[in-house]
Amino acid sequence: MCGIIGYVGKLSAKNEILAGLKMLEYRGYDSAGICCFEKGELKLIKKKGKVDTLIEVCKDKLKDVHCGIGHTRWATHGDPSDKNAHPFLSENNNVCIVHNGIIENFETLKGNLQKQGVRFRSETDSEVIAQLLQKSKCESELKKVQELSNMLVGSYAIAILFKGLENQIFAIRKNSPLIVGKSKDGYYLSSDVNALVDKTTEYHIMEEDEIVWIDNEDCYAFNKNLQAKEITYLPMNLSKQDISRGTFEHYMLKEIMQVPMAIKMTINECESIINPYNKLPKDLIRDVKHLTIIGCGTAFNAGMTAEHYARERDIIVECVYASEYRYRKFLSQENELCIFISQSGETADTIEALKIAKEHQIPTIVITNVSTSTINKLADYVIPTKAGPEIAVASTKAYNAQITALYNLMDYIYCVKNKINCRTCILKDKLYDVVNKLENYNFDKIDELSQLILENERVFFIGRGVDYATSQEASLKLKEISNIHSESLYAGELKHGTLALIDENTVVIVIATQKHLFDKTMNSIYEIKARGAKVVLVTQFDVQTDAIDMLISIPTTDQAIMAEISIYPMQMLAYKTAVLKGLDPDKPRNLAKSVTVE
Repeated sequence: MCGIIGYVGKLSAKNEILAGLKMLEYRGYDSAGICCFEKGELKLIKKKGKVDTLIEVCKDKLKDVHCGIGHTRWATHGDPSDKNAHPFLSENNNVCIVHNGIIENFETLKGNLQKQGVRFRSETDSEVIAQLLQKSKCESELKKVQELSNMLVGSYAIAILFKGLENQIFAIRKNSPLIVGKSKDGYYLSSDVNALVDKTTEYHIMEEDEIVWIDNEDCYAFNKNLQAKEITYLPMNLSKQDISRGTFEHYMLKEIMQVPMAIKMTINECESIINPYNKLPKDLIRDVKHLTIIGCGTAFNAGMTAEHYARERDIIVECVYASEYRYRKFLSQENELCIFISQSGETADTIEALKIAKEHQIPTIVITNVSTSTINKLADYVIPTKAGPEIAVASTKAYNAQITALYNLMDYIYCVKNKINCRTCILKDKLYDVVNKLENYNFDKIDELSQLILENERVFFIGRGVDYATSQEASLKLKEISNIHSESLYAGELKHGTLALIDENTVVIVIATQKHLFDKTMNSIYEIKARGAKVVLVTQFDVQTDAIDMLISIPTTDQAIMAEISIYPMQMLAYKTAVLKGLDPDKPRNLAKSVTVE
């Protein structure tokens, strides 16, 4: 959620921070703000709305400043408003902070401060941080930050300005990412490496409980006991082209068109079971009896797709939402292995679920798109996807990359368990067939289907087997960015309640790619049509029947991996429907890209 940016150096802090906020807007866009040193004072400007609103307000202000922090918000505590926007000043205006995360004990801390006479200006949990720093009696700012970290419960990435220490930024993090960027013109602080592209030549990923102190000359790091640490920098390998829209109207459209590339790049990563599978101990894989796949949202749907693929290979799999895995009663399983999926590698529930697995000494594998992410550092083994930066909130190419990696992993497990030469089971050729067909796919009926959806009141996606997993992802994409109520159902479950909602104002999109289930699915179509609904069939089969109002034809490939293809037109359907409604598909209402809070 939310985005943090900071800058200290020779350039205009205002320009650098506002440009950084624009790059981070996909992390949150309810409100935005900036605070800089101006003639020794902390000058704060913040506004409800998108970053462009803040940029307009700042036009003739903060002209000659060289240090500051900024934030773009996705609301958690307190509604989107000017007063709840970040940054926050302390009551005496001597401390300013920005914060990503959740302070779980803020009500207790706030109550104690109010008893001391502190008056709060917002409804947020974050403001308590500024007020605690103001009240601290510690003799140095570093010790104040250390004391703060010992008082807070929850997750946080915090950047801090102290009046009297012009051109200096302090920062600390726990369970929420924060990165320091280094350039010839100064230092940057950001919650996302994307905001540092073309700004820095190298960057440092702050570790848990690490405290950073940045000034004009250098960046200093300390552990929680304030012992100095050596800073390790990584080279900046991303380019502006990687994170720009290019000629596309929206990031989401660009990323849909990059789906074939994402599959291809992930195939290359998995090819020949050399990298990264050679790092997986064969005795671990051979002896596994219970495989659990854990994720949230789109990542969970990718896991469901893999579950069907694995079961066809006699691998016992359970797919669980990370938010549920965390709180259900733990039952010890013999020879268990957990696979965690996260595009960003910063999803809070998934990270906490992984920590629980490790507490119970369960081996962990992570599938993620960001090699420098928090979850990568925690996992025992990492399988990277190669989708490239994904900026739009609704995940598309990362989903296909995830199921590509999962197919390869399930094949590898099958081969090791059955003592088969893994090279004989590589999916490379089949997946390249998918790539070729998606590169030439024609979305010719999607505009018409988008219009049909807008003309009706209800939308259902249905399927059987792996097609149900695809229908889950298709429904999620549509509701995420078009604000249309959509549900996904097993085709065989319609008669157990949902048929009561089917009438002439309903569109039912049926995904049917599995030959052995096709006739059963057609029976569901006849039931739906008899209730007057509009029926749309997504399939590779040639179907002739009056029960179908629209046929979305998709190319055929190996039936086991048809999910790579069947989701493709549904991703474009979500995009086109949002655009037809006049919505911004990159920034859906109430949602942000990386869910770093519960």
